[in-house]
Amino acid sequence: MQGDAGKSGKPADPGKSDQETPKAEARGPKAPQSEDRRRMLRIGLVALAIIVGAVAWVATSGDDEGATTETASAGVEAKIVSVEELEEFADDVDHGIYWAGPLPGKVIEVSESDTGNTQIRYLEEGTGAGEGSQAVLTVGSYPLADAAKAFEGFAKRKSSITRRSPDGREVAFSVEKPTSVYFTGTEGDVQVEVYDPNYKRAIALALSDQVRPVG
Repeated sequence: MQGDAGKSGKPADPGKSDQETPKAEARGPKAPQSEDRRRMLRIGLVALAIIVGAVAWVATSGDDEGATTETASAGVEAKIVSVEELEEFADDVDHGIYWAGPLPGKVIEVSESDTGNTQIRYLEEGTGAGEGSQAVLTVGSYPLADAAKAFEGFAKRKSSITRRSPDGREVAFSVEKPTSVYFTGTEGDVQVEVYDPNYKRAIALALSDQVRPVG
């Protein structure tokens, strides 16, 4: 992605799940055609959210007008790799690559765009490269000339919220799409995105040392 592959929306009450079932309306049964239309609308909205989520931001200045976006889908080659193959891939790249470590029951998919943006997706075992839902844990590493300045610009936006981990890592996310959380790589050469369909998990992972450079 250059990332943000997820559902948008303002975080709910911390005591509540962001995936709560909507309350049913106290109305009589709907006509079949109306139900079909509403079902198609829901499907369309989910698909749109995933597409929007696949767009990452690359801030070139500290204000909103200085921000640009780029999709990672153009010229992307995705493949399923082992941990050893991922380490070899990271060794051949001239910027930091971040991941969340090996996870039980998951296979690792790595993709790289023409511009060097890389993403690591955690897919269910048996899923092929480029297959499966986009709504899975994804860690993106996007090379920038000044990643710290890009992060600062994003963090200063009115819609952004920042958090700091016990070891000093500062992360930021938008209240409009908290499923994507950003921070600057330790070497200052990449902007890192942690996406998870559960925004609480995305924030927790971004603040933890589980998300770290490959190798």
